[in-house]
Amino acid sequence: DGIGDECDDFATCDKNDPDGDGVNNCEDNCPDVKNRQAIGPDGCPVPITIDLRGVNFDFDKCNLRPDAVAILDEAVSVLNRRSIRVEVAGHTDSVGTDAYNQKLSECRAQVVADYLTGHGVSGGSISAVNGYGESRPIDTNETREGRARNRRTELVVQK
Repeated sequence: DGIGDECDDFATCDKNDPDGDGVNNCEDNCPDVKNRQAIGPDGCPVPITIDLRGVNFDFDKCNLRPDAVAILDEAVSVLNRRSIRVEVAGHTDSVGTDAYNQKLSECRAQVVADYLTGHGVSGGSISAVNGYGESRPIDTNETREGRARNRRTELVVQK
């Protein structure tokens, strides 16, 4: 609070919100971020993920299925129309070891990145190609359908 006393551990903080994101500076981990994208409760931008719904993989495989082509062609079109950079993120279900699933997810991400660049997306539009193994499921791994949804890739829009 700017006044030295015995209780400096209980000093107040700035309740203002100069960046206008709706999060006061006491709780804002990104107090100088002034943009119009979605802001999380910590005041920092929330990553935007482009769900490549339908670009899923068969069990224990990292090759593209024929039904993925139309979806990836649309992603190529979007990436070529906009100046955005994306991370290609690969994922697996929980069957298998962590180490095996990590490698499999990296392979899935690389296959999608190769498709995108092979169909006209500039390599500069892809900021990273990462695998996350089974660490980020979007559905349960207790059912066949849930595991199938977890075997996926996503495009994560970078700032």
